[in-house]
Amino acid sequence: MSNIIYVVPWAICHTDEIYIKKVNSDLVPAPEKGAAIDDWCIRNVMASPDRRTKDVYAVVDVYNGYKEKLNEKGMSVFSLNNSEEKLKELGYEVANEAEVAFIRQKILKIDKPAKGKKSK
Repeated sequence: MSNIIYVVPWAICHTDEIYIKKVNSDLVPAPEKGAAIDDWCIRNVMASPDRRTKDVYAVVDVYNGYKEKLNEKGMSVFSLNNSEEKLKELGYEVANEAEVAFIRQKILKIDKPAKGKKSK
């Protein structure tokens, strides 16, 4: 069994946390870049770098989703709905420490391992 893991990198009121929602891949269609999910847009889709799982990670773009489509229609975004309460209402939960470390390093690529500098 594999999961689709929707990753919300941050919420407006809780920027230190990463929110995730895991769903069974047999129960939902495969995520696609640019597709709508929970009133947002999927920014990126990738297979898990951990080859032991068949999980798929979909990074949700809660800030810029639909921006181009809205501009085409002459509309603009006047509110953001990625508050902590909204995320929990939609079934997202705060990722645990191990999940956060994995997601930040392997999926979002914002915590790269430090490379040692050669001392003289």
